[in-house]
Amino acid sequence: MASVAARSFVFRQQMNTRRFDFASCLNIKSFYSSYSANPKEKSPENYTQYHEVSSDNWKFVERLKPPTVVPSFPKNGSCFSDWTPPPDTPPNLPYFVKRTKNFMVPVYLNFEAVRNQRKITMVKHIEGDIWALEKAIKSHLEEVTKRQVVSQVHEVAMYIKFRGDYVLHVKKWLLNAGF
Repeated sequence: MASVAARSFVFRQQMNTRRFDFASCLNIKSFYSSYSANPKEKSPENYTQYHEVSSDNWKFVERLKPPTVVPSFPKNGSCFSDWTPPPDTPPNLPYFVKRTKNFMVPVYLNFEAVRNQRKITMVKHIEGDIWALEKAIKSHLEEVTKRQVVSQVHEVAMYIKFRGDYVLHVKKWLLNAGF
């Protein structure tokens, strides 16, 4: 019994010394309870170094900045990428497809839902009779692909979705229609 008491006494002493050693190793940080108790900030010269540059060098910076306005498009014909400028007068149809701010035809390919396997062709920026445009594009796609095309019309947001990758066919049709 004496040996058990002696062992427990030694064990308690070791634990007490461990606690004391552990507490002495801690770095205790002081947190201030208010802004006024914080040590005051130093002047900015202690944190950063800077020097003033003459305004003559600003021309080199302006050269690197992107333009704020989209430049006008060339009116002399088509470009290398088969891009064509929009016609001066819009076609006389019950619908209109407005080009983007960069003068591109707003036809996009989205990958939706099932593990990005479903391809959806979207036509945006539509004004006017959206149902007539959907019927015209759908009949053109069915004529070209020789199969049925599934479409969805969103009247509020004014866009049309076609199931499948028909971006090139739709763009070519819109350009031939005069958009």
